[in-house]
Amino acid sequence: MKNPIPESVQNSLDGLQKTRMANGVFNIQYKNAYFWALEKAVYVNLVFSADLEGDMAELKSQLKKQHDEKVAVEVKKLEEINKKIRKEEDKKKWEPPALIYPDVFHNLYMRVLMGSQVVQEYRAQVPVDGEAALYYSFGTILAPGEYDVLLNINRFDNTKDGTQIIKLHVPELTLTEITKPRKDLQISTPVFFTEVKRLLQPETRFTVVKNKYENGPAQLDFYPCSNSFKTSDKPTLAFFILGAVAVQSAEPWDIAANIEIRSGRERVAKFEELKLSNPYFYQPIEFIKKDKDVTSPLAVGDYTLVVELKDKNQGDQAKGVFEIAFKIVE
Repeated sequence: MKNPIPESVQNSLDGLQKTRMANGVFNIQYKNAYFWALEKAVYVNLVFSADLEGDMAELKSQLKKQHDEKVAVEVKKLEEINKKIRKEEDKKKWEPPALIYPDVFHNLYMRVLMGSQVVQEYRAQVPVDGEAALYYSFGTILAPGEYDVLLNINRFDNTKDGTQIIKLHVPELTLTEITKPRKDLQISTPVFFTEVKRLLQPETRFTVVKNKYENGPAQLDFYPCSNSFKTSDKPTLAFFILGAVAVQSAEPWDIAANIEIRSGRERVAKFEELKLSNPYFYQPIEFIKKDKDVTSPLAVGDYTLVVELKDKNQGDQAKGVFEIAFKIVE
Protein backbone atom coordinates (compact mmCIF):
# COMPACT_ATOMS: atom_id res chain seq x y z
CA MET A 1 0.00 0.00 0.00
CA LYS A 2 1.39 3.39 -0.99
CA ASN A 3 1.87 6.07 1.62
CA PRO A 4 -0.71 8.84 1.12
CA ILE A 5 0.43 12.21 -0.16
CA PRO A 6 0.76 14.46 2.91
CA GLU A 7 -2.15 16.90 3.18
CA SER A 8 0.20 19.89 3.35
CA VAL A 9 1.54 18.91 -0.08
CA GLN A 10 -1.80 18.02 -1.60
CA ASN A 11 -3.50 21.24 -0.57
CA SER A 12 -0.74 23.86 -0.79
CA LEU A 13 1.40 22.94 -3.81
CA ASP A 14 0.53 26.24 -5.54
CA GLY A 15 1.63 28.21 -2.51
CA LEU A 16 4.84 26.21 -2.26
CA GLN A 17 5.62 26.92 -5.91
CA LYS A 18 5.19 30.66 -5.33
CA THR A 19 7.20 30.97 -2.14
CA ARG A 20 10.07 28.59 -3.09
CA MET A 21 10.77 28.35 0.64
CA ALA A 22 11.05 25.50 3.13
CA ASN A 23 8.74 25.47 6.09
CA GLY A 24 11.76 24.75 8.28
CA VAL A 25 10.62 21.40 9.69
CA PHE A 26 13.49 18.86 9.57
CA ASN A 27 15.74 21.57 8.02
CA ILE A 28 15.75 19.91 4.59
CA GLN A 29 18.66 21.30 2.56
CA TYR A 30 19.75 20.67 -1.02
CA LYS A 31 23.43 19.64 -1.13
CA ASN A 32 24.39 18.71 -4.67
CA ALA A 33 23.50 16.72 -7.77
CA TYR A 34 25.56 14.27 -9.82
CA PHE A 35 24.65 13.45 -13.42
CA TRP A 36 25.14 10.27 -15.45
CA ALA A 37 24.89 10.17 -19.23
CA LEU A 38 22.18 7.94 -20.71
CA GLU A 39 21.27 7.50 -24.35
CA LYS A 40 18.39 9.99 -24.50
CA ALA A 41 18.16 11.31 -20.95
CA VAL A 42 20.24 11.91 -17.82
CA TYR A 43 20.35 9.86 -14.63
CA VAL A 44 20.30 12.32 -11.71
CA ASN A 45 21.57 11.60 -8.21
CA LEU A 46 20.06 14.35 -6.05
CA VAL A 47 21.67 14.82 -2.64
CA PHE A 48 20.04 16.47 0.38
CA SER A 49 20.43 16.64 4.15
CA ALA A 50 17.72 16.62 6.82
CA ASP A 51 17.71 16.67 10.60
CA LEU A 52 15.95 13.35 11.06
CA GLU A 53 18.05 11.66 13.71
CA GLY A 54 17.03 14.08 16.45
CA ASP A 55 13.40 13.68 15.41
CA MET A 56 13.77 9.90 15.48
CA ALA A 57 15.12 10.12 19.04
CA GLU A 58 12.12 12.29 19.97
CA LEU A 59 9.74 9.77 18.40
CA LYS A 60 11.39 6.90 20.25
CA SER A 61 11.04 8.82 23.50
CA GLN A 62 7.34 9.41 22.81
CA LEU A 63 6.75 5.77 21.89
CA LYS A 64 8.53 4.60 25.06
CA LYS A 65 6.48 6.97 27.18
CA GLN A 66 3.24 5.72 25.61
CA HIS A 67 4.37 2.12 26.07
CA ASP A 68 5.31 2.69 29.72
CA GLU A 69 1.98 4.39 30.41
CA LYS A 70 0.05 1.47 28.91
CA VAL A 71 2.11 -1.02 30.91
CA ALA A 72 1.49 0.98 34.10
CA VAL A 73 -2.28 0.91 33.49
CA GLU A 74 -2.26 -2.85 32.94
CA VAL A 75 -0.08 -3.44 36.02
CA LYS A 76 -2.47 -1.39 38.14
CA LYS A 77 -5.47 -3.36 36.83
CA LEU A 78 -3.66 -6.59 37.65
CA GLU A 79 -2.81 -5.40 41.15
CA GLU A 80 -6.48 -4.56 41.78
CA ILE A 81 -7.51 -8.03 40.63
CA ASN A 82 -4.87 -9.77 42.74
CA LYS A 83 -5.94 -7.91 45.88
CA LYS A 84 -9.13 -9.98 45.82
CA ILE A 85 -7.25 -13.29 45.48
CA ARG A 86 -6.04 -14.76 48.77
CA LYS A 87 -3.86 -17.61 47.58
CA GLU A 88 -0.54 -16.53 46.14
CA GLU A 89 -0.52 -19.35 43.59
CA ASP A 90 -3.89 -18.25 42.23
CA LYS A 91 -2.85 -14.67 41.63
CA LYS A 92 -2.67 -13.49 38.02
CA LYS A 93 0.70 -12.98 36.39
CA TRP A 94 1.46 -10.85 33.35
CA GLU A 95 4.60 -10.17 31.37
CA PRO A 96 4.61 -6.76 29.68
CA PRO A 97 5.23 -6.96 25.92
CA ALA A 98 8.59 -5.76 24.65
CA LEU A 99 8.65 -2.30 23.11
CA ILE A 100 9.20 -2.73 19.37
CA TYR A 101 10.10 0.38 17.39
CA PRO A 102 8.97 0.74 13.78
CA ASP A 103 11.37 -0.22 11.00
CA VAL A 104 10.85 3.17 9.36
CA PHE A 105 10.38 6.53 11.08
CA HIS A 106 10.18 8.83 8.03
CA ASN A 107 8.91 8.67 4.45
CA LEU A 108 9.88 10.82 1.47
CA TYR A 109 7.49 12.07 -1.16
CA MET A 110 9.15 13.53 -4.26
CA ARG A 111 7.46 15.48 -7.04
CA VAL A 112 9.21 16.91 -10.12
CA LEU A 113 7.69 19.82 -12.01
CA MET A 114 8.64 21.44 -15.32
CA GLY A 115 6.85 24.75 -15.25
CA SER A 116 3.40 23.90 -13.86
CA GLN A 117 3.40 20.34 -15.23
CA VAL A 118 4.07 17.40 -12.91
CA VAL A 119 6.45 15.06 -14.73
CA GLN A 120 7.30 12.64 -11.91
CA GLU A 121 6.21 11.71 -8.41
CA TYR A 122 7.54 8.93 -6.20
CA ARG A 123 7.46 7.78 -2.58
CA ALA A 124 10.10 5.93 -0.60
CA GLN A 125 11.11 5.14 2.95
CA VAL A 126 14.03 7.03 4.48
CA PRO A 127 16.62 4.47 5.70
CA VAL A 128 17.42 4.02 9.38
CA ASP A 129 20.52 2.35 10.83
CA GLY A 130 23.17 3.02 13.44
CA GLU A 131 25.35 5.15 11.15
CA ALA A 132 25.16 8.95 11.41
CA ALA A 133 23.51 10.52 8.36
CA LEU A 134 25.83 12.92 6.55
CA TYR A 135 23.36 13.17 3.67
CA TYR A 136 20.66 11.25 1.80
CA SER A 137 20.27 10.76 -1.93
CA PHE A 138 18.00 9.28 -4.56
CA GLY A 139 18.23 8.69 -8.30
CA THR A 140 15.79 9.51 -11.07
CA ILE A 141 15.88 9.87 -14.87
CA LEU A 142 15.15 13.26 -16.44
CA ALA A 143 15.55 14.92 -19.82
CA PRO A 144 17.88 17.95 -19.91
CA GLY A 145 16.10 21.08 -18.73
CA GLU A 146 14.98 23.21 -15.79
CA TYR A 147 12.92 21.66 -13.00
CA ASP A 148 11.45 22.31 -9.57
CA VAL A 149 11.83 19.32 -7.27
CA LEU A 150 9.46 19.21 -4.29
CA LEU A 151 10.63 17.11 -1.35
CA ASN A 152 8.27 16.31 1.50
CA ILE A 153 9.42 14.25 4.49
CA ASN A 154 6.80 13.11 6.95
CA ARG A 155 6.79 11.06 10.14
CA PHE A 156 5.46 7.52 9.86
CA ASP A 157 2.45 8.57 11.99
CA ASN A 158 1.89 11.78 9.96
CA THR A 159 2.23 13.99 13.06
CA LYS A 160 4.87 16.21 11.46
CA ASP A 161 6.17 16.90 7.96
CA GLY A 162 8.63 19.25 6.30
CA THR A 163 8.98 20.46 2.73
CA GLN A 164 11.58 21.98 0.47
CA ILE A 165 11.51 23.03 -3.18
CA ILE A 166 14.76 22.75 -5.13
CA LYS A 167 15.52 24.38 -8.46
CA LEU A 168 17.39 21.80 -10.53
CA HIS A 169 19.23 22.30 -13.82
CA VAL A 170 19.81 19.02 -15.68
CA PRO A 171 22.63 19.57 -18.20
CA GLU A 172 22.85 18.36 -21.79
CA LEU A 173 24.60 15.14 -20.83
CA THR A 174 23.00 12.54 -23.08
CA LEU A 175 25.21 10.20 -25.08
CA THR A 176 24.23 12.17 -28.18
CA GLU A 177 25.59 15.39 -26.66
CA ILE A 178 28.74 13.72 -25.34
CA THR A 179 29.69 12.45 -28.79
CA LYS A 180 29.10 15.73 -30.64
CA PRO A 181 32.54 16.92 -31.85
CA ARG A 182 33.78 20.17 -30.33
CA LYS A 183 37.12 21.93 -30.24
CA ASP A 184 36.71 23.03 -26.64
CA LEU A 185 36.27 19.81 -24.68
CA GLN A 186 33.97 20.05 -21.67
CA ILE A 187 33.47 17.89 -18.59
CA SER A 188 30.57 17.10 -16.28
CA THR A 189 30.74 18.00 -12.60
CA PRO A 190 33.81 16.19 -11.20
CA VAL A 191 33.24 13.99 -8.16
CA PHE A 192 35.71 12.26 -5.83
CA PHE A 193 34.73 8.78 -4.62
CA THR A 194 36.23 6.78 -1.77
CA GLU A 195 34.70 3.47 -2.82
CA VAL A 196 32.52 1.89 -5.50
CA LYS A 197 30.55 -1.31 -4.97
CA ARG A 198 28.49 -3.39 -7.38
CA LEU A 199 24.86 -4.05 -6.53
CA LEU A 200 23.76 -7.68 -6.63
CA GLN A 201 20.87 -6.75 -8.91
CA PRO A 202 19.56 -3.61 -10.64
CA GLU A 203 17.54 -1.29 -8.40
CA THR A 204 14.28 -0.77 -10.29
CA ARG A 205 12.33 1.08 -7.56
CA PHE A 206 12.63 4.69 -6.44
CA THR A 207 14.86 4.37 -3.39
CA VAL A 208 16.36 6.76 -0.84
CA VAL A 209 19.86 5.80 0.36
CA LYS A 210 22.15 7.25 3.02
CA ASN A 211 25.78 8.42 2.77
CA LYS A 212 26.18 7.18 -0.81
CA TYR A 213 24.82 7.50 -4.35
CA GLU A 214 23.08 4.58 -6.02
CA ASN A 215 22.92 4.13 -9.78
CA GLY A 216 20.28 1.43 -10.24
CA PRO A 217 20.63 0.97 -14.03
CA ALA A 218 24.42 0.58 -13.69
CA GLN A 219 24.07 -1.59 -10.56
CA LEU A 220 26.60 0.57 -8.70
CA ASP A 221 26.88 2.07 -5.22
CA PHE A 222 29.15 5.14 -5.04
CA TYR A 223 30.56 6.59 -1.84
CA PRO A 224 31.45 10.21 -2.65
CA CYS A 225 33.50 12.46 -0.42
CA SER A 226 34.20 16.15 -0.03
CA ASN A 227 37.26 17.82 -1.52
CA SER A 228 39.09 17.70 1.84
CA PHE A 229 41.54 14.82 2.30
CA LYS A 230 44.28 13.26 4.35
CA THR A 231 47.56 12.71 2.51
CA SER A 232 47.03 8.97 2.87
CA ASP A 233 43.69 9.08 1.03
CA LYS A 234 43.53 7.76 -2.53
CA PRO A 235 40.11 8.77 -3.87
CA THR A 236 38.90 8.12 -7.38
CA LEU A 237 38.09 11.14 -9.53
CA ALA A 238 35.27 10.71 -12.05
CA PHE A 239 33.59 12.83 -14.73
CA PHE A 240 32.27 12.59 -18.31
CA ILE A 241 34.12 14.21 -21.23
CA LEU A 242 32.05 16.03 -23.84
CA GLY A 243 33.27 16.71 -27.37
CA ALA A 244 35.69 13.85 -28.14
CA VAL A 245 34.90 11.79 -31.23
CA ALA A 246 34.97 8.06 -31.91
CA VAL A 247 36.41 6.48 -35.07
CA GLN A 248 35.98 3.11 -36.74
CA SER A 249 38.72 1.04 -35.12
CA ALA A 250 39.36 -1.52 -32.41
CA GLU A 251 39.71 1.39 -29.99
CA PRO A 252 37.24 4.07 -31.13
CA TRP A 253 38.27 6.64 -28.49
CA ASP A 254 41.75 8.07 -28.05
CA ILE A 255 41.82 10.73 -25.34
CA ALA A 256 45.01 11.84 -23.59
CA ALA A 257 44.84 13.13 -20.01
CA ASN A 258 47.69 14.95 -18.28
CA ILE A 259 47.34 15.57 -14.55
CA GLU A 260 49.34 17.79 -12.25
CA ILE A 261 48.98 19.24 -8.76
CA ARG A 262 49.60 22.92 -8.08
CA SER A 263 50.03 24.94 -4.93
CA GLY A 264 49.11 28.43 -6.03
CA ARG A 265 51.06 28.82 -9.29
CA GLU A 266 53.75 26.33 -8.32
CA ARG A 267 53.54 22.85 -9.83
CA VAL A 268 54.31 20.33 -7.10
CA ALA A 269 53.57 17.10 -8.97
CA LYS A 270 53.12 15.95 -12.55
CA PHE A 271 51.97 12.44 -13.46
CA GLU A 272 52.45 10.27 -16.51
CA GLU A 273 50.05 10.85 -19.37
CA LEU A 274 46.93 8.67 -19.28
CA LYS A 275 45.25 7.19 -22.34
CA LEU A 276 41.47 6.98 -22.03
CA SER A 277 39.60 4.42 -24.11
CA ASN A 278 36.19 6.07 -23.58
CA PRO A 279 34.84 9.52 -22.64
CA TYR A 280 34.49 8.68 -18.94
CA PHE A 281 37.40 9.76 -16.74
CA TYR A 282 37.69 7.41 -13.78
CA GLN A 283 41.10 7.46 -12.11
CA PRO A 284 42.55 7.15 -8.59
CA ILE A 285 44.40 10.25 -7.40
CA GLU A 286 47.54 10.18 -5.25
CA PHE A 287 48.35 13.19 -3.07
CA ILE A 288 52.12 13.44 -3.38
CA LYS A 289 54.76 16.03 -4.09
CA LYS A 290 57.33 15.20 -6.80
CA ASP A 291 60.77 16.78 -6.87
CA LYS A 292 62.68 15.11 -9.68
CA ASP A 293 62.68 11.43 -8.66
CA VAL A 294 61.85 12.09 -5.01
CA THR A 295 58.24 11.87 -3.82
CA SER A 296 56.81 12.98 -0.49
CA PRO A 297 53.29 13.48 0.97
CA LEU A 298 51.60 16.80 0.35
CA ALA A 299 51.72 19.24 3.25
CA VAL A 300 48.52 20.56 4.80
CA GLY A 301 47.07 23.33 2.64
CA ASP A 302 45.02 24.30 -0.42
CA TYR A 303 45.81 22.80 -3.83
CA THR A 304 44.51 22.61 -7.38
CA LEU A 305 44.30 19.46 -9.45
CA VAL A 306 44.79 20.46 -13.09
CA VAL A 307 43.52 18.06 -15.77
CA GLU A 308 44.44 18.72 -19.40
CA LEU A 309 42.51 16.69 -21.99
CA LYS A 310 43.30 16.24 -25.69
CA ASP A 311 41.35 14.28 -28.29
CA LYS A 312 43.90 12.46 -30.45
CA ASN A 313 41.19 11.58 -32.97
CA GLN A 314 40.90 15.29 -33.75
CA GLY A 315 44.64 15.77 -34.09
CA ASP A 316 45.03 17.33 -30.64
CA GLN A 317 43.01 20.29 -31.89
CA ALA A 318 40.16 19.50 -29.48
CA LYS A 319 41.29 20.07 -25.92
CA GLY A 320 40.41 21.53 -22.56
CA VAL A 321 42.06 22.39 -19.25
CA PHE A 322 40.13 21.99 -16.02
CA GLU A 323 40.98 22.98 -12.46
CA ILE A 324 39.59 21.16 -9.41
CA ALA A 325 40.29 22.68 -6.01
CA PHE A 326 40.98 20.42 -3.03
CA LYS A 327 42.44 20.66 0.46
CA ILE A 328 44.83 18.51 2.47
CA VAL A 329 43.73 18.70 6.11
CA GLU A 330 46.19 16.25 7.70
